[in-house]
Formats: sequence, C-alpha cells, structure tokens
Amino acid sequence: MDRIHLAQVPRNNQGKISYSSIPSMVVRVMVAEEELSVLQRRVKRNYDVRDRLHISEEELVGLEEHIADLEEKLGEWRTLVE
Repeated sequence: MDRIHLAQVPRNNQGKISYSSIPSMVVRVMVAEEELSVLQRRVKRNYDVRDRLHISEEELVGLEEHIADLEEKLGEWRTLVE
C-alpha cells in the first residue's frame, strides 16, 4: 500500500487528523505525507480567486503554518522509521 485515504484516519473533535491515535510510525508517516500533499495542492490552487478552493488570507496563513509544522513532524517521524 503506497497511499492512505485521509477519510479513513482517526480525527479529533475539531476534525483534524489525530496523529497520536495512529500507533504505527510507518502509517503515521504515510498519513502525514498524504495530508501534506493535499494541503500543498490546496495552497497552490488558492491563488486563483475563481477556484472553489480559494480561502481568505488569514486562513491561508494558518494553512501555511500547519504545513510548516507538519513538515517538521514528518522529518522527525521519518528519522524514527529509519
């Protein structure tokens, strides 16, 4: 299995992925990679105002911060897996 469907992962009461609920570090890395891919595509598409995925500037800043945090965690998790 090389991809994870994000609808199948555990989430907290705010609807965000609950990485602490994923026991396997390998699966945690796969989920983080997939979420990062989805978020990066969303940011890339955000620059077209007519796109249905366009979000406000403050939401974009929060999204970019989440991406940066996720990239940092993903780096740590990858080193643990190796």
